[in-house]
Amino acid sequence: MASDIISLKDVTFSYKGSKRCALDGITLNVKQGECVAILGPTGAGKSTLACVMNGTAPRFMDGSLAGDVTVDGMVPAKVGTAQMASRVGLVFGDPDTQLFGMTVEEDVAFGPSNLGLGYESIMERVGKSMKDMRLSGLERRAPHRLSGGQKQATAIAGVYAMLPKIMVLDEPTSMLDPEGKARVFGIVRMLKEQLGVTVVLIEQEVDDILNLADRVFVMRRGKFVLSGAPREVFGRVEELRQAGVRVPQIVEFGTLIGAAETPFSIDEAVSAVGLPCSSTNEVESRAPSAHDGHDVHDEQDDVVVEAVDVEFTYPGGARALDGVDLAINRGDFVAIVGQNGAGKTTLTRHFNGLLRPSSGDIRVLGRSAQGVPTIELCRHVGYVFQNPDEQLFCTSVQEELKFGPTNIGADPAVTSQRVEEILSDIGLAKYREVWPKYLTKGERQRLALASVVAMDPDVLIVDEPTTGLDWVESLQILDYLEQLRDKHGKTIIIITHDMNIVSLYARRVVVMARGRVVGDGAPREIFSQPDLMELACLRRPPIADLSQALWGEVLLTPAEAAARLLAAKSQAAGVCSE
Repeated sequence: MASDIISLKDVTFSYKGSKRCALDGITLNVKQGECVAILGPTGAGKSTLACVMNGTAPRFMDGSLAGDVTVDGMVPAKVGTAQMASRVGLVFGDPDTQLFGMTVEEDVAFGPSNLGLGYESIMERVGKSMKDMRLSGLERRAPHRLSGGQKQATAIAGVYAMLPKIMVLDEPTSMLDPEGKARVFGIVRMLKEQLGVTVVLIEQEVDDILNLADRVFVMRRGKFVLSGAPREVFGRVEELRQAGVRVPQIVEFGTLIGAAETPFSIDEAVSAVGLPCSSTNEVESRAPSAHDGHDVHDEQDDVVVEAVDVEFTYPGGARALDGVDLAINRGDFVAIVGQNGAGKTTLTRHFNGLLRPSSGDIRVLGRSAQGVPTIELCRHVGYVFQNPDEQLFCTSVQEELKFGPTNIGADPAVTSQRVEEILSDIGLAKYREVWPKYLTKGERQRLALASVVAMDPDVLIVDEPTTGLDWVESLQILDYLEQLRDKHGKTIIIITHDMNIVSLYARRVVVMARGRVVGDGAPREIFSQPDLMELACLRRPPIADLSQALWGEVLLTPAEAAARLLAAKSQAAGVCSE
C-alpha cells in the first residue's frame, strides 16, 4: 500500500486581521499517486489549503498557522516555498499571478531551468508541455498579449514542465475552453497513472471529477463537510446542494426520474431508464423547452450592434478577426463561444470602442461607430471585464456605482435613485460603504456588473461572467442578467466556456473559430452539429449526449430530459393498455 505523501492534522489558518478561520481543524492524508479533488463554494478555504501545502501560507500570506503539515517528509512552513517548489507544483486560479517571462516559451522554461536540467532536457519538456496545452505557435508571444485561457494554459504548462512529485491545481480550467479543459484532465490522468504524480485538484467541473478523482472532499467555511469516493459523495445530492456544489448532470437526471440506483455515467443512465413496451427511440413525444421555436433571425429589423466584414490585427501582426459579420438583435440573450484565442473578446471590445477595426465597420443602433468617441459608445454598450479587479478602483461600493454615470453626464438625482435600486437588486446594499477590495470574488463580480448597469446601456457585454465563481454565485449572476433582459429590455451578450450556462440561459449561440463566425443558432441547434463543435473545440453538456443516446436528439437540461422520459413512459403505458 502506498504511503502518505501529504499529511495535515488539525490544521487551522487565520489571515491577519480576520476573526474567521480560513481553515478550521482540517485533517487530510493523501497517498502517493492518488488524485484527490477538493470542491466547495467560493471562500470555503480551498485556495488557502493549497497554499499551506507548498508553504506559500504563511510565508507570503500574513496569518497564523497551527497544526501539523507534512508534505513529502518536509514541513513547508519551515523549509520555505523555494525548496518545496521542486516537490509541489502549484497552479493558481489567476494565471497573471505567475506569468512574468518575456515570451511564452521563456515562461514555460523557467521552472525546469531552475531545477538545473540541461538545455536539451529543458527544451524537450517545454516542447511537450506547450504541445499538450495547445500553445504551439505561440512560443514568441508575450504572455500579456495572450487571451485569458491561453494565459492559464501557459501557467499550467510551466508547472507541468517541472514534473513535480505533487501537483496542486487551483481551478486550473476556469478560463479554458471545453477542449482545453478535457486536455488538462487528460494530463492529470496521465500524470497520475503513468508517472505516479500525486494530484490535488481544486475544481468546479464536477462532471469530469466524477470519473477522475480517487477521493472527493467538499469544503464549506474552512471545514470538510463531505468526503469519500466520488460515487459516495456525488450520490448525496441534497448535501451537495446545501454546500453550494453543482450536482453532475447525469446524477441529477437519475434523481429526477427516481432511479433505483443513482447513475454516474451515460451507459448507467441508459440502463436505468428502462422504458416499458417500446424502445426509447420509438417514442415521439417530447417535453417543451424554453429554447424551442426561437428563430435567431426573427428581429433583423431591430439590430442594436453589428459587425460588418470586420478585420483586426494586433500590433506585432497577430490577426485576431478575419472578416466577421454579425448582427445582434434588441432584447436577445446571446452567448459567444469558441476556443481560447478565437477572437471572442477582441470582437466584443469593438462594440463599445475599446478596440477599432483594422478594416470593416461597427454599427451601434444603426449608426457607424467610426469616429464616435468611446465615452459616447459606452452610453449604449456596456462592457464587464473578465477580471472584476480591472475595473474597480473607488473607495466604496456606492462610489463605484456612481462613477460611470457621473462620467457620462447622467442626471445626479436619477443616478442616485438607480444606484439604490441596483444595490438592492444585486444584493450589495449592506456593503454600500465597504471598500470593494474587501468583498469576495463573487461580490466583486456582481459589483463590476452593477457598475456598468448603473450607466443604463442598451447592450450589456459580460466577458466570462462565471470565471472563478462557484455554481450558486454563477446562477446569481446569470439570473440577474436574465432579469435585466426580461424586465428592462436589455440586450445581453456573454462570452463563456461554460456549456451548462449556455444551455440554461442563452437564446442564441454564436460560435467563433480562428477569428471568424462559424456557427449561429439556438443552443439545441448548435449542440446538434458535432463537426461544428469539434471545429470550435467545444464539448456539449453530458445531458445532451445522454438525450442523443436515448432519443436521437439533443435536450439541454436534466429537467428537460426527465420530463421527456416521463412523457414517453406515460405514452408507452397508454399504448400497452390498449
